[in-house]
Amino acid sequence: MTGLIGTANASDAMCRRQVAAAARTISRYGHEDLTLGHVSVRSATGDSMWIKRKGVALSEVTVDDVIAADLGDEPPRGDLMHYEAIMHHEAYRRRGDINAVIHTHPWYATAFGASDAEFQMLSHDGVLFKDGIGRYSDSSGLITTGPDAERVVNALGSKRVTMLRHHGVLIVGEDIRWAVLAAITLERSIRLQWMASGLGEINPIAPGDVEDLYLEKYRERFLAEYWDAWLRDLEATGFTS
Repeated sequence: MTGLIGTANASDAMCRRQVAAAARTISRYGHEDLTLGHVSVRSATGDSMWIKRKGVALSEVTVDDVIAADLGDEPPRGDLMHYEAIMHHEAYRRRGDINAVIHTHPWYATAFGASDAEFQMLSHDGVLFKDGIGRYSDSSGLITTGPDAERVVNALGSKRVTMLRHHGVLIVGEDIRWAVLAAITLERSIRLQWMASGLGEINPIAPGDVEDLYLEKYRERFLAEYWDAWLRDLEATGFTS
């Protein structure tokens, strides 16, 4: 599977493999939560999405567990559709730059979202979120209605992630690689902040250094390397999609 690169122009078959690989990958980095959590990518034609189905854990997703949903006016419904797939639907409809969406309940990010703590850039991981982190606090419940999904995406704005108060995160990316990277580095950044806060005074990266670090660290060729490394890691477990 090495070389399977996430792009907006991928075939539907490749999109399904991307979702399966992404779900399996983030499950290994703190995002597993029973059969909850979901990953999606925008389809090759742009008018639908491919999303992990309801009823399977992130760690066991295969291509057969990835289903299609239209991005028309009606929200996605069905026995196999996650109740909160409407967040993916709304994000794709509102932002043309989004080609992958993740909703999960990682421990550290969920704890952070239940607090009033400010996100601090304490490592190069944190620099990925140089544009800030959104916060949705209108409700602690499931996001299952159009108005709720609209408010979540409003809280997301132009950012990569928004915290859902008491309820995990919504993460978006230019493609599946960026979304997976954001999912992994967000949880790692918040865990690091929690650790650092117990050691003494926090010293964030100087604001003037953030942009230069971002341009140095987050290059397209690095994303290809990261994605291939994640796929090799999956292959070592016997996953072939």
